[in-house]
This record gives sequence, C-alpha cells and structure tokens, in this order.
Amino acid sequence: MISKTILTPITDCTNNDANNNEPTQTNSLSSYAASYGYDSDAELVEFREVQHQNNNNKTNSKSNENVSSDTTNETKLLHSSAVWQYAVRDDNRNYATCCLCPDNKRISTNNGSTTTLRKHLIVKHNKLDLILPNNKRKRNKTLFNPIKKQQLHHMLINCIIRDGRTFNDFEKAGIKKILQVLVPDYEPPNRFAVVRHLKRLNVFHHKQLIDQLTSVNNISLTMDLWSNRQMRSFLVITGHYFAENKFDLQSTVLSFSTFDKQHAAVEISRTLQSKLKELNILQKVVGVTCDGGKNIIRAIDDLDLNIKRVWCVAHRIHLTITNGLGFWIVKKETDEENTIIQEEESTNVVMNDQEEEMLIAEEVLNNNKMDITDGLELDDNEFIDINHDNNDEELTSDAVDDEIIDNWTEGVNESDVNIVYDQEIIICLIQKCRGLISMIKRSTIITLFFDTERKKQNIKRNLCYDVKSRWNSTYCMIDSFLYLREVIDKLFNCKHQLHLRPKQVAKLSGFEFTSNDWMILSQLHLVLRPFFHATKAMSGRRYPSMGIAFYLLTRLKYFLQHHDKKESLMVKHFKQLLLAKFLYYFETDDDQMSLLKVHAYFDPVGFAALTDVEKRSVEQSIKIMVADEIFHSTEVTTTLLPTTTTIITTNTTNKSNTSAIDLFNEAIGEAAYEGSTIRQNTKATIINDIYNYRNYVTHFNLKHKPDIALSSIFWQSYGQQLPILGKLAQKILSTPSTSVPSENCFSVSAFLGRKERARLTGENLSSSVFLKDKITL
Repeated sequence: MISKTILTPITDCTNNDANNNEPTQTNSLSSYAASYGYDSDAELVEFREVQHQNNNNKTNSKSNENVSSDTTNETKLLHSSAVWQYAVRDDNRNYATCCLCPDNKRISTNNGSTTTLRKHLIVKHNKLDLILPNNKRKRNKTLFNPIKKQQLHHMLINCIIRDGRTFNDFEKAGIKKILQVLVPDYEPPNRFAVVRHLKRLNVFHHKQLIDQLTSVNNISLTMDLWSNRQMRSFLVITGHYFAENKFDLQSTVLSFSTFDKQHAAVEISRTLQSKLKELNILQKVVGVTCDGGKNIIRAIDDLDLNIKRVWCVAHRIHLTITNGLGFWIVKKETDEENTIIQEEESTNVVMNDQEEEMLIAEEVLNNNKMDITDGLELDDNEFIDINHDNNDEELTSDAVDDEIIDNWTEGVNESDVNIVYDQEIIICLIQKCRGLISMIKRSTIITLFFDTERKKQNIKRNLCYDVKSRWNSTYCMIDSFLYLREVIDKLFNCKHQLHLRPKQVAKLSGFEFTSNDWMILSQLHLVLRPFFHATKAMSGRRYPSMGIAFYLLTRLKYFLQHHDKKESLMVKHFKQLLLAKFLYYFETDDDQMSLLKVHAYFDPVGFAALTDVEKRSVEQSIKIMVADEIFHSTEVTTTLLPTTTTIITTNTTNKSNTSAIDLFNEAIGEAAYEGSTIRQNTKATIINDIYNYRNYVTHFNLKHKPDIALSSIFWQSYGQQLPILGKLAQKILSTPSTSVPSENCFSVSAFLGRKERARLTGENLSSSVFLKDKITL
C-alpha cells in the first residue's frame, strides 16, 4: 500500500503545478513539435526518450555510487528521476502509480525503466519538464541523408522478400553490427516497418499485374490447394502466357491466398472465378493444369467457360511408378514389425520433440539440394544429375516434403490386394531402406559413425528419405544408398564394435543388405532413371513443355516395351509392371491424350514424336478450330504428305552444360520415329500454313537435336511466316504440362512459414510468396 504521508504533499504540489502550468505547457509542446517537424505530441515524446537513454544511463550510474543500503538512501534513489515527482513505485517494483490520475492508474516500470511512465505523464498530463534533451538525436538526424535512408530501406526489404529472410533479420546483432560499420548512423527497418512496406508492395504489384495482363490475349493456369501441419490452407494460381506478337513465355504467380473454407468444388470454383475476375482475365483463360484431386477437377468444370483441363503429366508418372512397383503398399503382416522398428530402445536412440524440431530446422537451412528456398528462381536449364553430384550434402530428413499436404497422394495405392511376387520383393527392400535411415537418424552412436566414415571418404551426400507425395523421392533414396554402399557395408561390418545394446545390434542386423538386395536396388535404379530425368525435363517454367512431355512419354513407352538382350529377367519384370500402369494412366483417357497430341503438334520435338496418322488427325482438328472462327482467320487448306521413317538426330551442339533431354536420352537410348519427307509441291495455294509448317519443322528437326528450348527458337524464327498457326501456337503452347509451378509456391511457403514460425500471419505469408518473383534487385 502507498503511504498517505507521501501521497498528500506530492498530490498537492502536482495539482498546483498542473493548474498553473497547463496552458503554457500545451503551447510549449506544440512549439516543440512544430520546430522539429513532428506530426504529433506522441512522436515528440518517443523521439526524446530514445535520445536520452545514454545520458540516463550515465545519470543512474553516478547516482548509484552514492546510494547505501539503508531506507533513507533507497528512497532517495527511487526519487532520483523527475518522474517520481508525480508518481510512486508500488510494492511490486515493476509497476508505479500515477498520482495525477483520478483512478491512480498503474504504469509499467519493468526492470526499472521509466520510459512508459514518462510518456504517460507528458502526453496525458502535459508535463513538459519531463521531455528529455534532443541534441544528440538532432545531430544524428542531420548527418544521415533521408533519401539514402529510403533507398537502403527499399533494398533491404526487397532482399528480405526475394531471399525469404525473416522480417527481423536486419535487427539481429551480427548483421546490425556490419551495417553500422558499413553505413554509420543508419538504422535498418524493423519487423513492423517491413510488414507495412510489404502491404504497400502487394497492392502496387497487384495493380501492375492487372495492367500487364491487359495486353495478353490468352493465358493458361496451374492451380492447387495446400495445407500445412497446422491445417492452414492456401490456394495458389500461376499464370503462363506469351506477350503480344512474341514467343517469349512468361510465368508468374497470379494469386497466393489463404483458403479458410471447406475444400468443396463449389467453394474452390467460386474463389477461382473471383480471383480471375479481379485480374480481368476470366474470359482469357484457355487451359488449366492441375493434379488428380476430384474437387479441383470438378471446380474447373463448374466454371463452364470451355476451358481445357489438362492433367498433370508428372502426377500421372508418379502414380505409374508408385502403383506399378508398389512402393507404398502396406502389408498387413508387417504392422507389428513396423511398430517394433519405431520403438526407442536405449538412451542412445532417444530424441524428444524439441531436439527433433531443432534437427529439422538445421537440416532445412543446410540442405542445398532442396529447391524450397529458390523454387521460383530455378534456371530451367540447370538440372541436377544426382549420380555425379558430390558437392552438396543431402540430409536424412523428410521435413520439407512431409509438411506439404496436397493432392499428390491422391490415387497412390496402399492396399496389398492383388499384390504380385515382384512387388513383394520391392516392398521388403524399400521398407528395409526406410528402416535403416530411421535408425541412423535416431541413434547418436550410429549417426556419429556414419558421418565419420563419410568424411573419411570425402563424401558430402547422405541418405535421404522418400515421401509418398513427392515424385522421384524413392529413386533419390535408392540412388543415395548405391552412392554410399561402401559406408553402409562398413557400418554393418563394424556393428559389434559400436558399443550398442544387444537389442540394437539385432535390430541393425535386420536391416543388413545382402548382395541380392544390392543387385535389386541397382536394377530398380536402372529402370527408374529415365523417369527421373523425364519429370525434370517437363517441369520447366520458362519454356513450353507440353510438346516435350509428349515426346518424353513416347520415349518412355518405347523404353518399357523393348528389352535389350543383356537385360536381366528382374529388369524385364519391373518394366512389365510399369508398362501396365503406364498404359492405364495415359492411354485410357482418350480426351486427354488427344489434347496432349494437339499441344505436341506445335512443338518441333513433339511433332517428331507423332506418327503421320496422328499428325493428320491433329490437322483436321486445327481446321475445325479455324472454321469455327476462333481466330477469325481465313479457312486453311492442306496437302497431305507421304510418310517415311526418320531418325531423330542427337548430334551434339556447342553447349557446355548437359541439358535435361540429353540426360534423358542418355538414360533411355536412341529410338526411331515415324516422320515426314518433304516433296516439292509446285501447285500454288492461297494460305497453306499447315504445309509450310510441315516443311519448316521437318527441316528444323534435321538441324537440331531434341531440346527443351526448340519450341521457342522455332516460333521466334518462323512465327511471322505462319500467321494462323502462329496465333494458335501462342494459345496452345502456353499450357504447362505439369502443376510444378504451383508446387514450387507451396515449397516456398513451407520454407517461409518454418523460418518465421507462428509470428508470420497468413496474409503476410501470402504476400511474400506473391511478391517473390516480382521483386527485382
């Protein structure tokens, strides 16, 4: 309780001061604000407080030297600051009571700080005598150029958005010290300044995007829904289009937003329509690429805008592999064994949630092979050949992919009904791989041994998990096992010298690989390698990919149907399993396959993979499209050409880097395709774009090997000479073959959300992802 003997004189004194000085203080405060350019009294108070901190520390230091431990001196210390003329400290030293407030308001004085109390007295009670000197702050302000300050703020905030940094990165001690040395007197933006600027940037670039899309005639989309482990849902829409009269493919994020509704088709359709109307492109959309989610498919169909829906080719390949080889089939009799594998059996194999969370965070920050930090910045010409890459470390964690909950698990078979013998062999081996990775990760002794052996052999790669929703992840796991075979064998040979408990040794022995196991892994690797490079090649954003996708599918089918004399019986069985699922997922849907062929026709690489019968069928479809006045063009006549068989040339060019198509062809070998020879046609025609196109593209293919960039190169060269097909090509080729652009956005979102933790709101996260590919440094 506060003593009345203390309160009475203070209250009388302060009330008199308040009555006598109130008009003068008000005018003085206004003059201060006007003279120093402050918009409000509160700003002036805050301004003075920051300036006085160093002087206040010196004053407190001098006062403390003269303070003793008795009660009299303690009272003197409490009243050393001028604020104690109008307030008294509570029994709880973290609070003080304002004597001027009728209700004796309690003010925080946490850790002895009087800043909040001083602000209260100045702003609420006009106690200008408490305003601190501002000489030091005024001097610093005049030294630093405000224009340069704005430029630095702009650069740092752009850096945060572009690089996916936390909003308070430049407030941290290390980077702040560097900035103080490089730019003296400069104060970097704090978290709140970044958030304010982020909102302004979001509005600005959204308006700019609407202006850019005004001149676009046709645009294709990819879209998907994603939920993180906190079940916060997001909807992403990416746009792909050619600029007017140009064949330079542009890709950007059109919308990334929270989706706080039920994932029903009607809600998705309503939201999608609203987003497209907002961008003024609803009537310009010609195609949407999406995965196999039934709600997404129905939502697109419900738009009723005659939009062509294209299934994600990479998703279909993913289902072909996982269901063909049975990677995720769960055998009922192994449930008990799986439970045993997950048990913690000693202090060497324990890891609580906090430790695991720290490990995951460290792994994510150091894992350079994951593309989550630059998913929207990847160069489409840069592909990782994991068989030769030993520069980056691949860590034993599925943290990144496992946090993404999307529709890529849709259709993955987990039932052991109708399982065949070859699938049983594969399942047992894959489960052994997963079990070994899990045990290495959870045991400090085994992890230490494994890492030591890797360092001895100068190997930076590590074992990696496979994830049900991520394509090629099982192939990458198999590849990592083959790459680290010597280290794994040494682990099993030295298991008795590791000082493990007998149960751990027995458990580790259960994961030991036989020579037959290694042989099966090698054969699986051989069969899956073409699929790995195929999905990499068709997943680019900066080049048309539908024609490439058809070419790759044709080659994959050829690879599965033909057997080399040197192939083992096991490889043939693996190919047969994959071929059955390949035909099921790609050739039972006639509408989708016909649509894919139409897209392939306009890509030189895809054109070469079409048979002559398929080319004629596509040309008939083109005639119907033109006759329906889609482009308001003159009706086109065509001359059919005889067919022969030609070989796709694979002559090398002067490229220093091996392209994705080169890696694919290296993995799968050569193949012959049915093509067309050019015969002279002396009969004059009015508009014969199709005939000219056949002529141009055939000669073009004879001079170039299959490559991801051929489509853009061809149409940039011949687009003006093919006025009707050129416009149609701009419409057709903008459609992506995969929904990978949307998946990249989700990867970026997961990365940003993990770095910022719970402090990042859904709105700020959405703005960060939307702006990532729009900020230029």
